[in-house]
Amino acid sequence: MSTFYATLEVGEQATPEEIRRAYRRLVLLTHPDRTPDPAAHERYLAINAAYEVLSQPARRQLYDAALAIRRRPPDPSATLPPQAAPTRAQAEVRQRRAAARRRGPAPDPYAALYARYAPWGRRFCRLMLVFCGLLVLDFCWTREYPRERVQSVERHSMSSRRSGSVTYYTVRTPHVNFRTYEYNWEVGTALTIRASALFGQVRAVAVSGQRLERADDVTIYGNFLFAPLLLLLVAALGARTHSSPGLALNCGVGCGLLLIVILYFMRSA
Repeated sequence: MSTFYATLEVGEQATPEEIRRAYRRLVLLTHPDRTPDPAAHERYLAINAAYEVLSQPARRQLYDAALAIRRRPPDPSATLPPQAAPTRAQAEVRQRRAAARRRGPAPDPYAALYARYAPWGRRFCRLMLVFCGLLVLDFCWTREYPRERVQSVERHSMSSRRSGSVTYYTVRTPHVNFRTYEYNWEVGTALTIRASALFGQVRAVAVSGQRLERADDVTIYGNFLFAPLLLLLVAALGARTHSSPGLALNCGVGCGLLLIVILYFMRSA
């Protein structure tokens, strides 16, 4: 930091006489009449400005005070705005938060329930994997009934906003029951039916002596194939989960709901 004392090349405790002699010496060296150097001229002006302040006791005293303030280190607390004292409610909230941090995360209230029923959820998921295996076997293994007599035909109607009124028929024979939207056979009609061997899901049907045609797709192997696939995925996830009791239990519950949906379509098909 440049000061007037440094400009006159004297110490800050210099006497008025020392300041006067230094001024005369520097003026002779930097006067424009003695040197044409522009830098010397600028220094000459700075020397005169410094001498005008330091040669007068009152102005020198004010300058020294300002110099001391400039050299004083800043107070960090002076730059911060004053903080209001916390209210009682705020203090209580801070105390509760501090106590919660010391206690750690709050325990899961359902942890004991999950730990108790998670093994049952995993067992049920494994059972559903076996059921999915039976569905795969049933899908691949079919049986054919060459002269299956129609025992009864029930007519059903349902309406929806999108498709309006829809009529379908439930046909019952000695071995299988199935739903059809196109055919209304008379009781006693001989049919040739191809159905799955385990769960009796009709895959193809025709009047005896005619070519078999694919049955309606309102089955778990047709339009609702997503249900067995989703059951397989959820059951596999629940059966392999050991580190998360909650996930195992939730997968078991999901498998139960999907099983209800699948059994419903197996029964109504």
